[in-house]
Amino acid sequence: MESFGNGLVYTEENIRELILRVLAPPLALFSLQVQNRKNHALIEIELDHLADKTGSASLEDCETVSRRLKEELDLWGEEFDFTLQVSSAGAERVLRLPEDLSRFQGLLVKLEVPLEAGKWDKRLYRLGPVSGDSVELTLYDRKTRHKKNQKSVSMPIAEIRKGNLYLEI
Repeated sequence: MESFGNGLVYTEENIRELILRVLAPPLALFSLQVQNRKNHALIEIELDHLADKTGSASLEDCETVSRRLKEELDLWGEEFDFTLQVSSAGAERVLRLPEDLSRFQGLLVKLEVPLEAGKWDKRLYRLGPVSGDSVELTLYDRKTRHKKNQKSVSMPIAEIRKGNLYLEI
């Protein structure tokens, strides 16, 4: 919490509420970080584009949101000195588990999954359908990626430690 010359207190929650008022679908807030320093706030925002295949917001989207937020934040008075950074969560974004597994079905992901003896490994999979507490995964191999009948496995979602979308170039 930071108090500025006008006696008002600006919190991450105040800023989050303002952002949510400014954003219009299909754009959504992916992440927000506010670092309050002496008489200055660094506000870092990542956008999610709900209608995009990978959830990536365009540069134009980021510029529009940045401009609108700056206008609103400027209304807080000259005492509120801030730096605003608006970007896209990106096409290789961190997955929010479990909800993103359904959203990005059919795309490639890099998942950290358990192996035997308590070890973990990062592997590439194509996401299949989610059924209850499990997700269907097809191990991705560049050499065999065009074969029709690749074997899928069902993995409990709770066993997936973390993951990212993965773009093949």
